[in-house]
Amino acid sequence: MEAAKPAPKRRKTKANRLTEALEADADKDEEAEPRGVVYLGSLPNGFFEPQMKTYFSQFGEVTRFRLSRSPKTGGSKGFGFIEFRQESVAKIVAQTMNKYLLGDRSLVCKFKPKDECHPKMFKGWRRKPFDPRPRRREKQMLSVNDRPTVEVDGQAVPQLTELQVKHHERRRKKLKGKLRQLEIDYDVDEILNGGGTADNEAEAEEPEAQEQKQPKKKKRRRAAVG
Repeated sequence: MEAAKPAPKRRKTKANRLTEALEADADKDEEAEPRGVVYLGSLPNGFFEPQMKTYFSQFGEVTRFRLSRSPKTGGSKGFGFIEFRQESVAKIVAQTMNKYLLGDRSLVCKFKPKDECHPKMFKGWRRKPFDPRPRRREKQMLSVNDRPTVEVDGQAVPQLTELQVKHHERRRKKLKGKLRQLEIDYDVDEILNGGGTADNEAEAEEPEAQEQKQPKKKKRRRAAVG
């Protein structure tokens, strides 16, 4: 019988070296202990990502961690997940740290089996947390201030919505009423609109309005004296 021929050696190319490295890593992963994930609940205020890594690194090597944050404010929701290099370490942490008093809170630690871990559980865990409120506030201010313009008397004037027009009219009437109470002769429309006689018309209409408001006196009929 002929002896079996040895497998041909692979050429030393970049592709072959990458394949060999991936195969070696796969063999190591099969032999090594799987990673373990622990759910952390009831976290105290001020216990963020750096504190999570520093505190739980005393039990073993921490590979990934994520603190659940609000998408509106960026603040902590009080729970998160932490992954250890070894599954046995994660189980020990879940047993020993459950109901442990940390700050003013009693921790909730539960081991999460692999089938209960979502594939995107640690998505974006390296991303730096930020507060989206300033950016949202700036966007809102730009949407209000950067309004489309309309040409009025050769000048570009920002367009106003119907609600803004009503609001301006209400403020203008309120200002006119205060000036009228103080007996100040001041043409508000001329300043705000660049001309107008609304004040004069209002003064002319004022006596007529007062006359309409005054109730008519009823004439008393004298009883006929027999």
